[in-house]
Order: sequence, then structure tokens, then C-alpha cells
Amino acid sequence: MAAFRIAGFSGLVPRLAKQLLAPNQAQVATNCNLTSGDLRPRNGTKHVFSPVIESDIQSMFRMEKGGNEKWLAWDKDVDVARSPIAGNTERRFYYTGDGEPRVSDYDTATTGLGPYPSGCFVLGVSPPVTKPTVVASGGSGVSVTRSYVYTFVTPWGEESAPSPASTLATGNETGATWALSGLDTAPPNSGTVTDAIKDTPSAGYVTVTLNSVFGLRAYEEVTFASVAGMTDLNGKFPLASVNAATNEVTIILSTAQTYTSGGTWTRVAPHNTSGMNKRIYRTLTTSSGTEYHYVVTISAITTSYSDTATDETVALGEVLPSTTWLMPPANMKGIIIMANGIACGFFGNEVCFSEPFKPYAWPVAYRQTYDQDIVAIGVTGTTLVGMTQGNPFTITGVEPVTMGGGMEKLGVAWPCMAKRGVASFAFGVGYPAPQGLVIIGAQSDIVTKDLFTLKEWGDLNPDTFIAATADNRYYGGYSADDSNLMFVIDKAENASFIKINQGVTAIWADPWTGKLYVAIDKKIYEWEGDPGTKLSYEWKSKRFLTAPPLNYGAAKIDADFDMTEAERSGASSSQAAIIAANQALMASGEINDGLADPALGEYEIGGDALASLPPLSIDSLQFQLWANGSLKFTRQVTSTRAFRLPGGYKSDNIEVVLSGNVKVNGVVLAETMDGLKGA
Repeated sequence: MAAFRIAGFSGLVPRLAKQLLAPNQAQVATNCNLTSGDLRPRNGTKHVFSPVIESDIQSMFRMEKGGNEKWLAWDKDVDVARSPIAGNTERRFYYTGDGEPRVSDYDTATTGLGPYPSGCFVLGVSPPVTKPTVVASGGSGVSVTRSYVYTFVTPWGEESAPSPASTLATGNETGATWALSGLDTAPPNSGTVTDAIKDTPSAGYVTVTLNSVFGLRAYEEVTFASVAGMTDLNGKFPLASVNAATNEVTIILSTAQTYTSGGTWTRVAPHNTSGMNKRIYRTLTTSSGTEYHYVVTISAITTSYSDTATDETVALGEVLPSTTWLMPPANMKGIIIMANGIACGFFGNEVCFSEPFKPYAWPVAYRQTYDQDIVAIGVTGTTLVGMTQGNPFTITGVEPVTMGGGMEKLGVAWPCMAKRGVASFAFGVGYPAPQGLVIIGAQSDIVTKDLFTLKEWGDLNPDTFIAATADNRYYGGYSADDSNLMFVIDKAENASFIKINQGVTAIWADPWTGKLYVAIDKKIYEWEGDPGTKLSYEWKSKRFLTAPPLNYGAAKIDADFDMTEAERSGASSSQAAIIAANQALMASGEINDGLADPALGEYEIGGDALASLPPLSIDSLQFQLWANGSLKFTRQVTSTRAFRLPGGYKSDNIEVVLSGNVKVNGVVLAETMDGLKGA
């Protein structure tokens, strides 16, 4: 007597025909949690923050200090890296993608009501550009020759590269005074506009003359204001070029307006100059050769200094450490922290590395170039993985000077189709390629090759992927028909594939807590953070074929209809929280339920801003039986008791559909009720 059981539920395998699927694989798997083999509903999302942001959230980051939590959010692709420095009590962090590379900390980034980050500094320290003038006088003894340099040091202890060396000066060895003058003050963060002209024949460019361009670089962002005549210039622009000789900057702007007068400029990411100092160094000949040794620290606003220190005193001073410590390239992106505190990023076809535990210092000598443009970078262990428009590469090491001797180019053309689709695991880095989801690690492979053909993979629009990892699994979303897919990939498991019908615009995994967060409708939620709310799932089995045709007359579902104490408590808490939020909206008159409200077009006709109440019980389970492609039977199941199926037909193909929010362990179908016992 024919009978069959469905157990060990799994996800979709789109490359296979519906009749060729394994007994536990699905044609449809939406909102399912299948990692334990049971068919379970996913927990609902838990709202954690509503950033003050006008557009959809594309990037987010959680800040915590002293038990207080704040969220940063951007409407663009931004990479954030926590500082690797010891004792990071200020919660310093670094980020790229929002203009030039920037640095901030908890207090600076979360000032005011938002949006956050509300404050930042440019990453790195701009070096002085003027060499000191040195004149020696007085003293006695033999003549000696010296050269001086000086550096800027921020209040955070970040030191710049040195100024140009002074012209060699000669004076007496003992008792002489070496007078330094002409020292730069800190680079300005704002100034005035003195002229603006539209470039010809370079249509679309405007050249702006400033009172000073000291500390400005191409790709950095500046805000112009109060410009008369050429009012199109008033706004925020990235600098296309900077000419230090003429104090001119160029921006991309098409305008027919003519500059009249006035105007100011302000850096969007200022230099960290409040309380900035200078360190002065001078040459000293030792057994190691001629070196620059530390002399003194003075305020950055001081433009002169008289050095009377003896060689014996200076010999005890630190040797100039920052000779090669430049700012990171202004167009660098993808910042990430590797082992040994090395920060890295990329621009064009170059990878950049910082000094260990000094993410503000980026020597040019540490850069490595590739023969293809880089799309994204990721880190696994001590290996940096570079994803490009063609072949990926790896760089392994813990010292930026050598980094394993250079890049190792992989001999496969697996182009990266989406930077936001990259996610790092303990065992490799995953990203979407035209061939499928690639993992680069100890064993590199296309891990979705058993799930998708090239056509089916392409139908998922992998160039729109966004991704993060949690519990060493890859969670990815894509844009197509207002739905999201989720991958679950684990080295100990086969890749599985399900769909989630929520419009997620960003995914981020907090490395401190291991929790996964998503952005939906300009709000941030903890993924599956609400155990009291269950998403309604749908799972459709393979097409089971029989010969000869049969009439299955009985079915039994092994399901768990009881709620746990945590689920009951969560359901009550979720309802109470939504009721309170709705009452607050009604009290403030912001439910947006009228045709004349500002939110017209955001909600359906007759709709409003009030949230729907989640159910207090988890007891919904619907069973459907399909035969020959037609729906034959539907039943709301409320217990594990067996039930009869309709007769009057025979079919050589059967499909089962389960939907609801109850955990299902298995399903059994048989020709008769007695036949269920042996299945």
C-alpha cells in the first residue's frame, strides 16, 4: 500500500525540475527557517532605531558607550571599521564611502538629534608644506651643520609626515641659538571664495579661487555658501582638482551663471585641529647615521621657536617615526581592519595598507597594484581577498612592508558583480559572480553550482546583492519583484536557498554581538529579534510521481501547536509595544489617514501609519493537496490527528503545500488511514 513521508525539510534547488527534487526539497520556500531540518517560521523583526534620514538606508553601524546605544545610518554604500588601538574607550571608528576617508568617535558622531554621524574628521593628518627657516647665532666651539623638520600632531596623538627639510644651517656647537621661523599653522577648515569662473572649453567644470587650499585634496568634499551671482555654486561638492600654486580648485558643475562676489568654503570633514601641536626634529649624527631626533613640542599656532638644546639631550629624543606616514588617498574606499591592526582599503587597481595600529598613517610604499580594477576587498584570517572585474586575488601576511611577498592571482575569472554583496567568513570571503556565489578561502569554489544554472542565477539580479554573515552563514538580499532571497551557507551543510518577502535595503552583522540587523522602510530592525511574532511561511513540496495513478486518502502532520513561555511573553510584549506606538501616533495626530495628509502616496487608500497588531497565538497551519496541477483539498490543521483526503480521482503526481506559523516536523500521506501507520 503506497505511502510516503516528508521530513528533514530543505529549501529550493531552482536548477532541478520539480519532479527531480529530493523528497525533502521544495518548489516554494518563503519565510522558512530550515536550518534544523524542521519546517519553522522565522521570528519577526524587532524595531531598534528610526534614523533621521530621508532616503532608504543602505549602510548602518551600531555605536555603544557606557551602556548607551546610538545608530549611524547612510543612504549610500559606506564601510565602517572599529579602531584597533588599545584602550579605545572613545569608541573611535573609521569609515569610507561618504566622501573622503573619515574618522570619528562616539561623542563626536552622536552629538545632537541626528542624523548620525553628526560629526567627524578627515582620516589622516595633513603634513606641513613650508620648510622652516633656520638661523644660528652665538655660542662657541666648532661649527656644526643642522637641518630641521616639523610635524603636526592631533589631540588624538596622530602624527603627520614631516615638513620639507630646512636649508642646511651652520652654527657653533656649544651655546648657540638656532632660531626657527616660518612654520605653518594648522591647515584651515574654512575660508573665503575670491573668484569663480566657468572653465572653457571644459564645459561642466567651474574653477573656484580660494584664499587658501592648504590641506585640501582632490575628491575631498567642500560646502560653498553665500556666493553671489553664481548661486549654483552654493552647496556641497567633491573637489575634482586642487592647484596649490594658484589657490584654485575645480568642481564638476554646469551653470550659465556669472560670479559676482563673496562666498565662503567649509570642509565637510574638517582636520582635527583644535588643540593641535607641532613636533620639531633636527638632524643628529649617530652610529646609525644621520637621523632626525625629537627636540620639542609646541602649539600648532606657534610659527617660530628658538632651539638651544644640546646634542646630548637631543640624542635621547625619539627618532622621527612618521617620515612616510601620509594620509590615505582621498578616493580610497572599502576600509577594513586586518590582523596585527593593519587597516586596508582600495582605489582603482591599488590596495593600500596602513602602519600597524595606526589607521591614520598610509605609506605609499605599502601599496600593491593589480592588473584589473578592484571592486571590493574582504578579510579572512590573515588573508586579504580582492574581488575585481575579472580574476580575484589574495594577499596574506601580518606585516604591511612585505604582506606575503605580494598578490597571488587566482587562475579563474570570477568577477565580483556587487560590492555590497561581499561578506567575510572564518573560512573565506563570499561574493556574487556571474557563475554563482563564490567563496574564496582555503578551498575556493562556486558554492551555488548545485542550486542554480547560469540562467537561473542571472534571474536573481546578482548585481543588486546586499549581504552579511551571521553564525558563519551568508545572508543575501536582492532586488526583484519587491522580494528578497536568503542564502544559508555553512561548510558543514549543503547550501540551501529560501525567499523572504520583506523589502530589505541593507543588511549588517554586528561583530560585537553576532546579531544581524536589516533596514526596512528607513528603519533598523534586529533580524528575527522578536520571538513573539512569527512570519507566515509557505513551503511547497516536490512533485511526487506514482505509477500507476493513485488516490491518497489520508494524511497526518507531526506539528507543534504549543507556544513556549518565551513565545507567549514575546507575543504579549510585541502587542503592547505596537499598541503604545499607535497610541502615540494618534495622540500626536500623525497617523496620516487623510487624503490631504503629507504622506499621500506612501500608504494605500484607506491606509495609515498605524502598525498592525501581531497575533497573540501561534497556531496557524494550512495543508493543501495538489494533484495533476489542480488544488484538490485545503484544510486548517489544529492538531496532530490524522485526517481524510477526498476520493473520486486518481493521479500520478502529487504536491503538498504547507503554510502558517507552526513548527512542522513531518508530513505523511497514504492511501488509507491504516497505511499511515507504516509510513
